[in-house]
Amino acid sequence: ETNMKVRANVKMSGCTFDEWKTFYDSYEADRVKFVRNETVLQISDSEAEVVFEIFDIDGLTGLSKRGDILDFEQQNGVVVSIEGT
Repeated sequence: ETNMKVRANVKMSGCTFDEWKTFYDSYEADRVKFVRNETVLQISDSEAEVVFEIFDIDGLTGLSKRGDILDFEQQNGVVVSIEGT
């Protein structure tokens, strides 16, 4: 098991932070299989920062390619950039 602490910057051009957060929360039960100690910080109405530890990178990668997630991100101009901490 490899723990990797990550900071993700999330920018959204087609929805508000609240709309994005509602969608993000909708698949939390799936994310907790792969990440822990997750914190979501609202930067502005169109930007968020998410900090978390990944313990199953393959599982998280698979989840991030799920159709409903990709559709939401595409339809709402969501761009995620990830950096290690």
